[in-house]
Amino acid sequence: MALEDIREMATQWTRQYMFPIGLVVFQCGFIILYAFHADYGLATEANGTTAYDVLSNVPPPRSNVEFYYSMFQDVHVMMFIGFGFLMTFLRRYSFSSVSFNFLVAAFVLEWAILIRGYVFDWDNVKNTFPVDVTSLLHADFVCAAILISFGAVLGKTNPAQLVVLALIEVVLQIWNEYIGTTYFCTFDAGESIFVHIFGAYFGLAASYALQRKRTVESEKESSSYASDIFSMIGTLFLFCFWPSFNAGTAFGDGRLRAITNTYISISASVILTFVVSALVGKGKEEIIHIQNATLAGGVAVGAIADKDIGLFGAMIIGSVAGTISTLGYKYLLELLKRINIHDTCGVHNLHGMPGVLSAIASIILTSIPSRSLYQENLTDKCLGGGLNRSVGMQAAYQIAGVVLTLGMGIIGGLGTGLFLRLPIFATPDNDSYFDDSLNWHVPKDFVAEDSALGTLMKNLMPNQMKLDETPEEQPQNANTIEVIQETSPRNLVGLMGKTMNQRPNQTQDEPLPNNLIGLMSKTINQNQTQEEPLPNNLIGLMGKTINQNSNQSQEEPLLPSNLIGLMGKTMNQKSNQSPEEPLPSNLIGLMRGTMNQNLNNINEEPAPEYSVDTVHNPGARRSYGQNHLPKRGSSPSIYIERL
Repeated sequence: MALEDIREMATQWTRQYMFPIGLVVFQCGFIILYAFHADYGLATEANGTTAYDVLSNVPPPRSNVEFYYSMFQDVHVMMFIGFGFLMTFLRRYSFSSVSFNFLVAAFVLEWAILIRGYVFDWDNVKNTFPVDVTSLLHADFVCAAILISFGAVLGKTNPAQLVVLALIEVVLQIWNEYIGTTYFCTFDAGESIFVHIFGAYFGLAASYALQRKRTVESEKESSSYASDIFSMIGTLFLFCFWPSFNAGTAFGDGRLRAITNTYISISASVILTFVVSALVGKGKEEIIHIQNATLAGGVAVGAIADKDIGLFGAMIIGSVAGTISTLGYKYLLELLKRINIHDTCGVHNLHGMPGVLSAIASIILTSIPSRSLYQENLTDKCLGGGLNRSVGMQAAYQIAGVVLTLGMGIIGGLGTGLFLRLPIFATPDNDSYFDDSLNWHVPKDFVAEDSALGTLMKNLMPNQMKLDETPEEQPQNANTIEVIQETSPRNLVGLMGKTMNQRPNQTQDEPLPNNLIGLMSKTINQNQTQEEPLPNNLIGLMGKTINQNSNQSQEEPLLPSNLIGLMGKTMNQKSNQSPEEPLPSNLIGLMRGTMNQNLNNINEEPAPEYSVDTVHNPGARRSYGQNHLPKRGSSPSIYIERL
């Protein structure tokens, strides 16, 4: 290998990987500095341990609005704006994503307050249960679990199925948390175990049961530049408010630690997500990683958010979470599809694996009582020793809480998914997946790909927009797709103009008008004598032209009753139109027929320009180039945006 080749390779490698490697170096330096020079700022005893203030560590009354409301408000925004916009990445399913999120969240809040009141807060004397700010906050936590499951089945269910799924899952989630916190005394301040793990694996199990062992493949399961921007709005809202989620029910010193640990951990996951995404993407970032894996640090620190793990510990946990979440989006989505588990939003990578990481961290931390402070969570109802539970027993019940959650989530999800397959729910078929037009009155600029116009444009244009030979390139790997696009007109008038410009009698020096009226008028003017002025309106113009044709008989009605017939009638009178070949009865067929007649002239014009986009597609959940690219493995398609 020549020295110049080595230098070129080194330069290219440096350009690709200098940025992520530099971030790793800085992150390691930050962890060291936080370990030696940063603490929570709490008062300490002479021996260096944290001083325990009895008064500040007493939980406030449940009805203390001033203490709880600010946290509740932040969590509430996360449920409706954060989760809602995070799911809008699907370019043809954004209406349903944000609106069904709205519907399901509102339904769950009402239902969760009732069920949690009966299970947790029932007063046997009054035969009532209280509804206060903490009740609203816990209802939002339950809502988070259901919305996580919603992300796994997004685009593959109808509204009725979503409501029934929420109806069942709320009951199971609340009973699971009641057993885990009341009898197992599993500590989980940020709900990583009872919300994130439960919601993720309930949703994955339901998705598996709903698929009927069919592979979900749809070109509509892709994103656009605009839809990804809207999804990033949800990411940023969740990022900003996640400390409130993890610290919502904490109090005293624990609330301070929960806020600080979450703040540091989720920031670390952002850094490592950018690093790993660039490393696996050969120097380029993937937006799906940035939208989701950046939040993994908030999930991973949740179970131990209020514990004394140190700021450097929070940073390490967040870094690990960002790494495994990004790798999950890169590699695991396709592996799950092979076992018929279709995860639309990748909840396994954002909520499932980071939640399990948080559970493992809680089990390890239990062995250090001065750090885990697990005694604060013990009550007389706790199994295995009550208030006198040992360290080993607490670790065992932490494991039991995780196993219980996984079991109830997976079994409950499978049962719910099978129930939702009943004929009464009218399950959408594969052709209706990820498409708003099934449930919404969509605007005029929403052109469904399986509609008449969408089908026509895809069938009409490829004859002039396909390369004769495939461009010579290196063999693609499994994660690379290629799309060929022509710089073709973006609207119907431009398409008609381009077709007419190909006619042999069209001079190259004379451009066509840029609108339909001008186009028709100009065409008619070419057959009109110069001595006679044209009428000043379209109907008169067309009628006058037809009346002047030499082959117009007096017995024949003057003007057809619609524009399509008028255009067809005018064209039928052209001398080169054979009487045996009638024109199609609609505008689309007319255009297609006209274009087919000009195909023999295509060699007379320069070959169209093509742009080739090769995109590394790690997640296969979505991919796009200049406009919209099809999913990996599908044939190139033309997608129509706005006419």
